[in-house]
Amino acid sequence: MKIRIALLFLSFLCLSVSAQKRKKGKLADFTITQTKMLKKTGTQLFLKQVISDARCPEGIDCIWAGEAQVLLSIYQNKKWIDEKIMVFSPKTVEDNRAWLSGKLGISSAKIKSIRLLPYPKDSIKIDPKTYSIKIEIEK
Repeated sequence: MKIRIALLFLSFLCLSVSAQKRKKGKLADFTITQTKMLKKTGTQLFLKQVISDARCPEGIDCIWAGEAQVLLSIYQNKKWIDEKIMVFSPKTVEDNRAWLSGKLGISSAKIKSIRLLPYPKDSIKIDPKTYSIKIEIEK
């Protein structure tokens, strides 16, 4: 039963975005969502699936902050080049920045934040189609 639910969950999560959204020649903030790719060439990131989301919900006191895991695929000029399980937790912030900066070709110091949205709330189930990753870039 859990496998069927997981497969159903995964089938709804084919989220994508282009990491090449540019503004005045510089990389701008972007979100990995269910939109069409913004460019046909360059580096594209795809949120292939949300593996787990065990983050402590808003409105709940937790001993542990929790974590979420997502599977990202990266394509360069329409060719698959890599996959990465990105873990969202307080311990992995710098690892995520370093990996993403290497793929985007920018300094990790330029990446202000990488967040998995929406953040869980007490007693509210998240629709799998609404997950996105918001990446804020220093301008």
